[in-house]
Amino acid sequence: MIKVANYHSSLQDEELFHLFQNGENRAFDEIYKRYKDLLTSAAERILMSRQMAEDIVQEIFLSLFNRRLKIEIQVSLKAYLMKSMKFKILNEFRSSGVRKAYNKHVDMHRGFLLSYNTGHDCELKDLTSNIELTINMLPEKCRTAFLLSRSEDLSYKDISGCMGISISTVEKHISKALRLLKNNLAVSEFSIN
Repeated sequence: MIKVANYHSSLQDEELFHLFQNGENRAFDEIYKRYKDLLTSAAERILMSRQMAEDIVQEIFLSLFNRRLKIEIQVSLKAYLMKSMKFKILNEFRSSGVRKAYNKHVDMHRGFLLSYNTGHDCELKDLTSNIELTINMLPEKCRTAFLLSRSEDLSYKDISGCMGISISTVEKHISKALRLLKNNLAVSEFSIN
C-alpha cells in the first residue's frame, strides 16, 4: 500500500496536473517540489542573479496556481513550465530595457528642459509615467509585441518567431498598443509613432 505522502511523488506529471486542476493542493505541492529547483537554476544561469531567478520562479508558480482551471497543457508539464520561465525572463529583459530607454531619453532631454522651463520637466515626468502606466495596462501579449518592437527594435517577422504568433497578429497587437497610447496620451507637443 502506498502511503499518502508518497502517493503524489509516484504519479506522472499529467496525472498530478489533472489532480491539481481538480482542487488537490498536495498535487500542486508535488509539482512545485519537482520543478522549483530546476527552474530556479536555469533562470539563474540566464539572469546571473539568484534573487531574480527565485522571484521569476515564484511568479511562474503563482500564475500556474491562479490559472489552473484555464490552462490546457499541449506539451509536457516540464516543457510548459520551461516556456513560461523563458517568457518571464524575456519580459524582465524587456522591462529593464524599456526603463533604460526612458531614463536615457529623459536624461538626454533633461538639461534642455530645465534650462527652457522647469514646467516642461514636470510634463516630461508625467508623460513618461503615463507612457509606462499605459504600456503596463496593455494585455500581456500585446505589451510583449509592442516592447519587442520598440525597445528591442525587432521586426514584425522576428517578433512573430519569438512569440510563436503570426505576423498579422503582431501587427494587430502593435496597432492596438499604439492606438491605446495615442488615446491615453493626448498631448499636443508629443507624438507617438
